[in-house]
Amino acid sequence: GSVFAVGCLLAVSTLAERTYPSVSASYRSKAFCMLGFLALSSVCLALQTTFLQNILSLSSVLGTLLMFLFGFSLAIPFYLPSSMFALKRGGKDGSATIADAFDVCGFALLAVFNGLVARVLDVSGSDAGTDGIGLLLGRKQAWLPVFRWMLGGSITAMISLFGAVWLEGGRFDEEHGE
Repeated sequence: GSVFAVGCLLAVSTLAERTYPSVSASYRSKAFCMLGFLALSSVCLALQTTFLQNILSLSSVLGTLLMFLFGFSLAIPFYLPSSMFALKRGGKDGSATIADAFDVCGFALLAVFNGLVARVLDVSGSDAGTDGIGLLLGRKQAWLPVFRWMLGGSITAMISLFGAVWLEGGRFDEEHGE
Protein backbone atom coordinates (compact mmCIF):
# COMPACT_ATOMS: atom_id res chain seq x y z
CA GLY A 1 0.00 0.00 0.00
CA SER A 2 2.77 2.46 0.77
CA VAL A 3 4.31 2.08 -2.70
CA PHE A 4 0.94 3.04 -4.18
CA ALA A 5 0.80 6.11 -1.89
CA VAL A 6 4.34 7.17 -2.85
CA GLY A 7 3.30 6.99 -6.51
CA CYS A 8 0.27 9.18 -5.81
CA LEU A 9 2.31 11.72 -3.86
CA LEU A 10 5.06 11.89 -6.47
CA ALA A 11 2.61 12.41 -9.32
CA VAL A 12 0.61 15.15 -7.62
CA SER A 13 3.67 16.96 -6.26
CA THR A 14 5.65 16.93 -9.52
CA LEU A 15 3.21 16.73 -12.43
CA ALA A 16 0.00 18.47 -11.36
CA GLU A 17 0.70 21.86 -12.93
CA ARG A 18 2.34 20.33 -16.02
CA THR A 19 -0.46 17.92 -16.86
CA TYR A 20 -3.54 19.75 -15.58
CA PRO A 21 -2.62 23.43 -15.28
CA SER A 22 -5.18 25.71 -13.70
CA VAL A 23 -4.83 28.45 -16.33
CA SER A 24 -4.01 28.88 -20.00
CA ALA A 25 -3.89 25.28 -21.07
CA SER A 26 -5.64 23.64 -23.95
CA TYR A 27 -8.52 21.47 -22.87
CA ARG A 28 -7.35 19.03 -25.51
CA SER A 29 -3.98 18.59 -23.79
CA LYS A 30 -5.73 18.16 -20.42
CA ALA A 31 -8.07 15.56 -21.89
CA PHE A 32 -5.22 13.62 -23.51
CA CYS A 33 -3.17 13.76 -20.30
CA MET A 34 -6.10 12.22 -18.42
CA LEU A 35 -6.46 9.61 -21.17
CA GLY A 36 -2.76 8.76 -20.94
CA PHE A 37 -2.70 8.51 -17.15
CA LEU A 38 -5.78 6.30 -17.04
CA ALA A 39 -4.53 4.15 -19.94
CA LEU A 40 -1.38 3.50 -17.88
CA SER A 41 -3.56 2.73 -14.87
CA SER A 42 -5.60 0.27 -16.95
CA VAL A 43 -2.46 -1.44 -18.28
CA CYS A 44 -1.12 -1.86 -14.72
CA LEU A 45 -4.42 -3.40 -13.62
CA ALA A 46 -4.64 -5.62 -16.70
CA LEU A 47 -1.15 -6.99 -16.02
CA GLN A 48 -2.01 -7.64 -12.38
CA THR A 49 -5.26 -9.32 -13.42
CA THR A 50 -3.44 -11.63 -15.83
CA PHE A 51 -1.06 -12.49 -12.98
CA LEU A 52 -4.01 -13.42 -10.76
CA GLN A 53 -5.33 -15.66 -13.56
CA ASN A 54 -1.92 -17.40 -13.80
CA ILE A 55 -1.50 -16.22 -17.38
CA LEU A 56 1.51 -14.06 -16.57
CA SER A 57 4.22 -14.49 -13.98
CA LEU A 58 5.33 -11.37 -12.11
CA SER A 59 8.35 -11.04 -9.88
CA SER A 60 7.87 -9.19 -6.61
CA VAL A 61 9.93 -6.28 -7.99
CA LEU A 62 7.73 -6.00 -11.08
CA GLY A 63 4.57 -6.31 -8.96
CA THR A 64 5.84 -3.51 -6.72
CA LEU A 65 6.66 -1.36 -9.75
CA LEU A 66 3.14 -1.93 -11.10
CA MET A 67 1.62 -0.80 -7.79
CA PHE A 68 3.79 2.34 -7.85
CA LEU A 69 2.81 3.09 -11.46
CA PHE A 70 -0.84 2.45 -10.63
CA GLY A 71 -0.71 5.05 -7.85
CA PHE A 72 1.30 7.42 -10.02
CA SER A 73 -1.13 7.17 -12.93
CA LEU A 74 -4.29 7.35 -10.84
CA ALA A 75 -3.61 10.34 -8.56
CA ILE A 76 -3.88 13.25 -10.99
CA PRO A 77 -7.06 12.03 -12.73
CA PHE A 78 -8.59 11.28 -9.32
CA TYR A 79 -7.83 14.57 -7.61
CA LEU A 80 -7.43 17.38 -10.11
CA PRO A 81 -10.28 17.42 -12.67
CA SER A 82 -13.04 17.16 -10.06
CA SER A 83 -11.42 19.77 -7.83
CA MET A 84 -10.86 22.20 -10.71
CA PHE A 85 -14.43 21.64 -11.93
CA ALA A 86 -15.80 22.36 -8.44
CA LEU A 87 -13.75 25.55 -8.19
CA LYS A 88 -14.65 26.73 -11.69
CA ARG A 89 -18.38 25.96 -11.53
CA GLY A 90 -19.05 26.51 -7.85
CA GLY A 91 -16.92 29.55 -7.32
CA LYS A 92 -16.12 30.82 -3.87
CA ASP A 93 -19.55 29.97 -2.46
CA GLY A 94 -20.50 26.69 -4.10
CA SER A 95 -17.28 24.76 -4.70
CA ALA A 96 -17.47 22.96 -1.35
CA THR A 97 -21.01 21.76 -2.11
CA ILE A 98 -19.94 20.37 -5.47
CA ALA A 99 -16.87 18.71 -3.94
CA ASP A 100 -19.09 17.21 -1.22
CA ALA A 101 -21.43 15.79 -3.86
CA PHE A 102 -18.44 14.12 -5.53
CA ASP A 103 -17.35 12.78 -2.13
CA VAL A 104 -20.77 11.27 -1.41
CA CYS A 105 -20.70 9.37 -4.70
CA GLY A 106 -17.10 8.32 -4.10
CA PHE A 107 -17.83 7.06 -0.60
CA ALA A 108 -20.79 5.04 -1.87
CA LEU A 109 -18.56 3.34 -4.44
CA LEU A 110 -15.90 2.84 -1.78
CA ALA A 111 -18.41 1.03 0.42
CA VAL A 112 -19.12 -1.44 -2.39
CA PHE A 113 -15.41 -1.83 -3.09
CA ASN A 114 -14.61 -2.40 0.58
CA GLY A 115 -17.21 -5.17 0.60
CA LEU A 116 -15.33 -6.91 -2.22
CA VAL A 117 -12.03 -6.54 -0.41
CA ALA A 118 -13.51 -7.77 2.88
CA ARG A 119 -14.60 -10.98 1.14
CA VAL A 120 -11.05 -11.52 -0.08
CA LEU A 121 -9.63 -10.98 3.39
CA ASP A 122 -12.05 -13.61 4.72
CA VAL A 123 -10.67 -16.28 2.40
CA SER A 124 -9.25 -18.89 4.69
CA GLY A 125 -7.89 -21.12 1.97
CA SER A 126 -9.47 -24.22 3.53
CA ASP A 127 -11.00 -25.22 0.22
CA ALA A 128 -7.69 -24.70 -1.59
CA GLY A 129 -6.00 -27.69 0.00
CA THR A 130 -3.55 -27.94 2.84
CA ASP A 131 -0.39 -27.20 0.91
CA GLY A 132 1.03 -23.70 0.56
CA ILE A 133 0.61 -23.69 -3.23
CA GLY A 134 -3.12 -24.41 -2.98
CA LEU A 135 -3.53 -21.67 -0.39
CA LEU A 136 -1.68 -19.16 -2.58
CA LEU A 137 -3.74 -20.05 -5.66
CA GLY A 138 -6.95 -19.75 -3.64
CA ARG A 139 -5.99 -16.28 -2.46
CA LYS A 140 -5.00 -15.20 -5.97
CA GLN A 141 -8.37 -16.36 -7.27
CA ALA A 142 -10.12 -14.50 -4.43
CA TRP A 143 -8.47 -11.21 -5.51
CA LEU A 144 -9.52 -11.64 -9.15
CA PRO A 145 -13.01 -10.03 -8.84
CA VAL A 146 -11.48 -7.04 -7.04
CA PHE A 147 -8.94 -6.41 -9.78
CA ARG A 148 -11.51 -6.98 -12.52
CA TRP A 149 -13.78 -4.42 -10.83
CA MET A 150 -10.89 -1.94 -10.59
CA LEU A 151 -9.93 -2.56 -14.23
CA GLY A 152 -13.51 -1.92 -15.35
CA GLY A 153 -13.58 1.25 -13.26
CA SER A 154 -10.29 2.42 -14.71
CA ILE A 155 -11.46 1.89 -18.30
CA THR A 156 -14.78 3.59 -17.55
CA ALA A 157 -12.97 6.52 -15.92
CA MET A 158 -10.58 6.75 -18.88
CA ILE A 159 -13.42 7.11 -21.35
CA SER A 160 -15.71 9.29 -19.25
CA LEU A 161 -13.03 11.64 -17.90
CA PHE A 162 -11.54 12.16 -21.35
CA GLY A 163 -15.01 13.04 -22.64
CA ALA A 164 -15.87 15.25 -19.66
CA VAL A 165 -12.65 17.26 -19.83
CA TRP A 166 -12.98 17.59 -23.60
CA LEU A 167 -16.62 18.71 -23.43
CA GLU A 168 -16.01 21.07 -20.52
CA GLY A 169 -13.15 22.71 -22.41
CA GLY A 170 -15.21 23.06 -25.56
CA ARG A 171 -18.03 24.57 -23.54
CA PHE A 172 -15.62 27.04 -21.91
CA ASP A 173 -14.35 28.07 -25.37
CA GLU A 174 -17.92 28.66 -26.58
CA GLU A 175 -18.78 30.75 -23.52
CA HIS A 176 -15.68 32.90 -23.92
CA GLY A 177 -15.72 33.17 -27.73
CA GLU A 178 -12.51 31.25 -28.31
